[in-house]
Amino acid sequence: MNNRRIAIIVVALVAVVAVGGLALYSTFLAGDNVARLGLDTPAPSATAAVPSATAAVPSATAAAPSASSAAPSPGQGTPAGTGDLAGPWTVTSGVAGYRVRETFLQQNAESDAVGRTESVTGALAVDGEPGALRLVSTQIAVDMTTLRSDKDRRDGQLRGRGIQADSFPTATFDLATPVALPADFGSADVAVILPGKLTLHGVTKDVEVAAQARLESDGTVVVAGSVPILFADYGIEAPNVAGLISVGDNGSMEFRVVLAKA
Repeated sequence: MNNRRIAIIVVALVAVVAVGGLALYSTFLAGDNVARLGLDTPAPSATAAVPSATAAVPSATAAAPSASSAAPSPGQGTPAGTGDLAGPWTVTSGVAGYRVRETFLQQNAESDAVGRTESVTGALAVDGEPGALRLVSTQIAVDMTTLRSDKDRRDGQLRGRGIQADSFPTATFDLATPVALPADFGSADVAVILPGKLTLHGVTKDVEVAAQARLESDGTVVVAGSVPILFADYGIEAPNVAGLISVGDNGSMEFRVVLAKA
């Protein structure tokens, strides 16, 4: 009889833990299922915390139009406009944030946790001539205290734990060395690798950001990209709820910025 009671109690406890874990997962860490930031991500609204999950991500290998093309693709500039690209540029709008894979009871979640903010500022500078342009400096800053996901509890935890935005409110990226822009920039989307220094959680590390850039028909430039993050490199403790709910030991930082000639 005692053994039976013990068995019933154990089963009940397991059920309580499982149900409680599921409740925590669904209300605290369930993934957002948000598409990655790319050149074609719709411009954010003034009130949107997380961009639409239907945003398309363009290919990093977009080809330049042929010489016989009568006009550039929609949204892209013309080669004749590249002579005005040298000089300073300022971020006029942007979106940045994190993406991490969550696990529940050691099983991969079906979606990622994503937090975004539109509090992005910065500038860059370009020099050189058409066909031989260089990105010579880049400074981007993100207000980490304004990061929002679709879970208020997650956001509250990240302000005090994890990335500890309350203690480390700003993340920055600074270009380390000049980067040559592909010769077809202005007539096609181009892929570039940006070597630089990323400061996150009060720690600065050398990184290489995989990015894409596009000259728009209105003269603005859009740049989007991401960089992988190993939490231990930045002294970040991955959230873990009683061993039931956790995230991996790595994630990524994503961004999309629109720049105008200063």
